[in-house]
Order: sequence, then C-alpha cells, then structure tokens
Amino acid sequence: MKRFLFWLISLGIALYVLSVITDNDHVWTGLRQCYMRGYKTAQIDDMRFQSLRSIPASETPRPWPLHSRYDQVTLPASMVDSTHRWNTTALTVVHQDSLLLDWKSDRIPGADTMRTNSFSMAKSLTAMAIGVAEKEGLLDVSEPVSLYLPRYADGPASGLTIEQVLQMRSGIPFGESYKNPFGFMSKCTYGDNILDRLRDYTVEGTPGTPWKYQGGNTLLLQEVLLKVIDVPLGTWFAEKIWGPIGATAEAKWAVDNAGHERNYACFYSTGVEFARLGQLFLDSGQVDGNAVLERDFVQRMTAPIGALSDGTNIQHYGYQLWMGTHDGMAFKSMQGLHGQYVVWVPELELVAVRTGFFRPKGKLRDIDVDVYRTIDMAKAAARL
Repeated sequence: MKRFLFWLISLGIALYVLSVITDNDHVWTGLRQCYMRGYKTAQIDDMRFQSLRSIPASETPRPWPLHSRYDQVTLPASMVDSTHRWNTTALTVVHQDSLLLDWKSDRIPGADTMRTNSFSMAKSLTAMAIGVAEKEGLLDVSEPVSLYLPRYADGPASGLTIEQVLQMRSGIPFGESYKNPFGFMSKCTYGDNILDRLRDYTVEGTPGTPWKYQGGNTLLLQEVLLKVIDVPLGTWFAEKIWGPIGATAEAKWAVDNAGHERNYACFYSTGVEFARLGQLFLDSGQVDGNAVLERDFVQRMTAPIGALSDGTNIQHYGYQLWMGTHDGMAFKSMQGLHGQYVVWVPELELVAVRTGFFRPKGKLRDIDVDVYRTIDMAKAAARL
C-alpha cells in the first residue's frame, strides 16, 4: 500500500511539473472549477473562483420605473416548463422603459441575488468601451491595429483594422473551443498572463476574411484599448458606461494575475442590470440627452457586416453583437455560452434578458434558437 501511494504521489508530481513546463498548468484550475463540480465547461456560478474587479454602482442610480402591470405577469406554462428544464436563473422584461418582469427561479439556491457570468455578452461590453474611446478621440476604428500594436506592422497583418477585429474577421486563428483543455480559450479562462498569449498569433491569409467568431479578437481589442487609456478596461467601463447608465448594483469583472479583464466573458451581474445595456441601445446610446455612445457608433455597432470578398454575406453579426429578425421584426442581441441573452426589439420598445445554466442546442438563421423563445416570452409578458 505504501509503495502504491508513493508511486501515485510521484505520478501526480510528475504530471504537475510536466503541465508547468508545457504551459498547461491551467488545467488544474479548470478541473477544480468544472469537472470536479460535474460540468464539462465553465458555468454561470463560478464567480467565487475568480479574482475580481469591482464595477461600482452608479453615483446617480436610476431605479427602473415599474410598468403598470408589474407583478401581474404570468408566464405561460410552456415557459415555466422550459425554465425548469434548462435551469433558467432569471428572466427580465423591460417595455417602454419600464420594468415589466423581474422573475427569479425558486428552484435554484441563491437565484434571487445571484450575479451570473455573462459569458460572451461581455464581448459586446468591450465593443462599447471601444466606442467611448472613439467618441473621446482616442482612436478610430477604421485605423490599422499596427498603429497601436507595432508587431502587426509587417506582412498581411499590416492591413488589419480595428473594425475588422470588432467584426470577428481578423484572419487570426485563435481557436474558440472551451472544451479543448489545451486550447487558446481554456488557457485564457483558467490561466495567467492572458494578453501575453496574443503574441503567438498573427493574421493568416488576408485580414477581413473569413468571418470567424473567436474570443481572441475581443482580447485583442482590450490590448488596443489599453494603449490609449490610462486605467484598466473594467475601470474604464465602470466610469464611462456602467455609471452613466445608472446601474443600481455593483457588478464584477474577472481579471487575471496581471489585472487584465477576461473580457470575452466573466462579467457578473443580474438580469435587471443587464437590461440597462439593451435599453441604452434602444435609446441610441443616450441617457437623459447625454451621449454615453455616439448615435453613429451605435448604428455601426448594430449594422450587419454584409458581403465579404470570400463570397459570404454576414447578416447576423456587427461589432461584437448578434442580430436577426423574428415575426418580421428586427432584433439585436448580446449572447453568452449557456443562454445568457440581452435582446432588444426596437419596433416594440422591448428588452428581454435571460440567464441560466443551460440552453437548448441549435441555431436558426445563425442565432441560438432560444433567443427567439426569449423574444416570444417577452412579447407574451407585454401582451404584444
């Protein structure tokens, strides 16, 4: 028995040393946060494992005015069944700038106060931060990335623009799999020095094609932004966006050992606060007549990319945002891994938020099928 334990401990030490030598020691963090909790990938309730930056509540909070039918909304039976099946945590509906529904699960412990991981909704927040920098004259998204990061000055990378990175068409092969324990995204999610990892990647082929959704592009946007601002991304977002929109509660953003946001994900807040971001877009970036984002930037951020030189026509994506149509009406959305959504339908003055542990698989016209179900839920709540 002692001999067995000796060899078992020796094997464990050898595996750990090998993981460090090969830059894969992040797998131990991933195992603790995911597999040892029964999950195959990161989950919405992982905030307690993170190093966090505070995104303070606004100094001038703007509590939601309550809709005339607030607390009178009854979810359809099919929606109730769906919330239980997919472990929905919260559903929020805002109609005509008034809070109509603030539903929290009564089956998930702590759901009434839980700040959940946004996952890729955070990509949209990064684009908004870039928009503020453009508004303040610190950069222009039409400029080449090499103007801020000289390592991109040679070869095909010299033609890469900030806008192309915003639109997920950098031509840089980061890879996007979260389930690959040795892939780029796993190393960034569970490892250290995440911005340093960008230096091993560059443009392959021609920048601008193809369109390929990758969190590495969002990290690259952070690196560019940090060249023109003198505070961390999270602090910039707090001062320029979270505060001005009147958030009533503190949010959190996960950071690595160097204090850099894991900004392709890991922004933690609640449904009623996430809804403010959708409302900001409904209001063309304005709050009480003050421009948090320029109207022109909002229009560009929410416009489809369109035809590319490789023959594709990207109608479902803009600047780190998704878009489509449902029942003949246009919608825009922020989307996260397990069905984290902020969706807004301008024609209906409607914002819907869904957070949860799982979602139905599948896409319709390049958009998660559950986005359409979330819109239907919000329309039913608003009797539209």
